[in-house]
Amino acid sequence: MDQLSLSIEELIFSFYSEGYFEQGMSLKEAYYPDVEDERLGFLFEIACRSLLAKDVLEFRNRQYRYKEKYRHFIQAMNDASHTVKASRFGALDEEVSTSFHTTQAGVYSHHTLYDQQVHQIHKLKDDQQTVEQVTTFLNIHMSEHLTPVINLQGEEFELLLEQASQGNDDWPSFLNKAENQELVRAFVSDVRVRKGKMDSLMKVTYDKNNTPDVESMIFVIPGQKHSWLVSGMKENEFRIETAHRDGLRSIF
Repeated sequence: MDQLSLSIEELIFSFYSEGYFEQGMSLKEAYYPDVEDERLGFLFEIACRSLLAKDVLEFRNRQYRYKEKYRHFIQAMNDASHTVKASRFGALDEEVSTSFHTTQAGVYSHHTLYDQQVHQIHKLKDDQQTVEQVTTFLNIHMSEHLTPVINLQGEEFELLLEQASQGNDDWPSFLNKAENQELVRAFVSDVRVRKGKMDSLMKVTYDKNNTPDVESMIFVIPGQKHSWLVSGMKENEFRIETAHRDGLRSIF
């Protein structure tokens, strides 16, 4: 079995049953902040019966615990060395995201459905499948070769996005410094079509206390003929390139 689907109640119960109390408490506060302990116990009873029906639990040491062959799904949610979160804008401009957790046991995708009420955890075969899923999720058109387009300072890139969001078609003079003006014009056209909105890939690492830290981020702009990768956020100097597999693999 390489996939497990859980309701949010089942996931919270799973964290508690496997000893990840901090994570379970964090989810409980996020989804049921006003629920009293008695009511929470009732939700746990329902979640436990549901997981028993899925045949993923067993009664061990006077409590219900995950069977060994299913435990790795819950461990992957807590024991990852790093996570890459892919986010894009949905049909109603809402954020849609999926995460990829890298663990000693492999890479797991974590996707939410129905306003985060259902969580799908899927063990992937290899890094290649991870890149393929990201490419599909973000609708990236891969170029045969990674081609640099232009480097922009933070204030220049911010101005370009601001103009796009306002429908301003003025051509900033700093765009003229690029050697390949055809690519620059294609990039700017795609930014304006999307009104400055960008999808993203964010890599988060964890220390020994499981404290998250954003290590790097790549913005993704799907276009008409090309897709564009924008890196350099931490340096505040943005590098725009055509999308290529090497560029995506770098964040994993």
